[in-house]
Amino acid sequence: MKSQTERPTQRPSGQKPPRSNKARHYNRQTARGVEAKRDGKPLVFGWGKHLSHKEKIQVQRRAIWGFTALTVFALFVVLVGSWVNFNIILPGKTITTVNGHQIPQSQFRKMVALQTLIKNNALNGRNGLTAQRISQQKLDAEQLAIINTETKTVTSLNAQIKALPAGPSPQRTNLESQLKTAQQKLKAAQSKNTDLTASIDTLTKTTIPLEQQIFTQPQVESDSAQWLQDDELIREWLATRSVALQNKINPSSSQINKALQDLQNNTPTATSYSSLLGQIGVSKDDIQAMMIIKLRRDNMQNYLSSQIVSPAYQVLARSMTIDTKANAQKILAQLRANGGSDFGKVAKAKSQDSGTASNGGELGWLARGQYASTEGTGTVDNWIFDPARTINQISPVLVENGSYRIVQILSIDPARAIDAKTLQSLKTSALSNWLVELKALPSNVLSTPDANMMTDANNLPPTSILPVGAPSSSPGGSNPLP
Repeated sequence: MKSQTERPTQRPSGQKPPRSNKARHYNRQTARGVEAKRDGKPLVFGWGKHLSHKEKIQVQRRAIWGFTALTVFALFVVLVGSWVNFNIILPGKTITTVNGHQIPQSQFRKMVALQTLIKNNALNGRNGLTAQRISQQKLDAEQLAIINTETKTVTSLNAQIKALPAGPSPQRTNLESQLKTAQQKLKAAQSKNTDLTASIDTLTKTTIPLEQQIFTQPQVESDSAQWLQDDELIREWLATRSVALQNKINPSSSQINKALQDLQNNTPTATSYSSLLGQIGVSKDDIQAMMIIKLRRDNMQNYLSSQIVSPAYQVLARSMTIDTKANAQKILAQLRANGGSDFGKVAKAKSQDSGTASNGGELGWLARGQYASTEGTGTVDNWIFDPARTINQISPVLVENGSYRIVQILSIDPARAIDAKTLQSLKTSALSNWLVELKALPSNVLSTPDANMMTDANNLPPTSILPVGAPSSSPGGSNPLP
């Protein structure tokens, strides 16, 4: 009986199996084929399964380039924005106004730079106070050497003369002549030494410390803002004057060039002018623009000073200072009711001004600017010197420095002599007095400078150049620039 399972027919050893006649198909796996194949894997956040490997690579590359371009663009925007903000927007912000005219902080920054250079030169420049003291100390050392030499000579000559036989002789005459010459040299050297010592002492204890007090950030900030305000008032005033006067006040090209050259020539020896400008962050054109303002100010001072002469229009007046506006109005009504006859009596009883109350408020004879110079404000001065004033006229309540004043005109002299000391004082303070009066006029409105802009470090030179404060010790010391 045959088995149901038949064994395959065995082939003789070494014989190959017969090939199938069925056609076979091969898929060739190339790199391009792999890239084009969809692997079903997402690219990002579940998206991208439908993309081939090649398409995913393209998307990734585009994303990288896009992100890079976006980053570069954002960086560019930030840099440009910062530059615009720092160089255009911030400098253009208003730090103060004068009669509605805006003064940008860029002007303030440049003026601070000029003020710093001027004040530093005054202290530490080649011809500054410190250099003057050093020069005088050298001269004094020379005089001390002469004193020492001539003292020895005098002592020696006296000894030689004393050793001579009594009576006249050619040798005695010669020695006495030498002694007289030595004594004269000694006396001259001692006199120069005395003068130099006094001058050095004044420089060390007074002049240099006072200059150091104004060579500080707070003072330079204040002066710079004030000069810019003052210049606006000067230019507004000049606009209504003759061309001849405008040409006299506005500086000429030669005056500007000379001032700039002098400023550069007086730079401290420890540095250079260009280096200083670089450290402060300003250009020569910036300094020139600010120098024009300074020179216009100087010319205005000279012009106003020349207008003050003696004799001059003067007013005899008296005043009282009252504690409150209500009391001042009440007293004013009382004074006007009796024609001001008891002004002196009321002033003695009610005035808060300790300097004038005891004598009934007497101010004495005043030339224009004299009262303003004392009080630092021009409200009273403007009222007193109004051409419309009449004798015995009583002012309304005048608000000045937060105080309430009432003034009475006692007499007017259109040509009264001014004593020499007062005349010189009025000439010296001509510009400041004129500005005080101008600022007190209701028509002039000046805003308070922005304190934050004034103290902004971007508007100030480094503290190594402009000190924060004056030295607390080392009398007569200086803060030289690096």
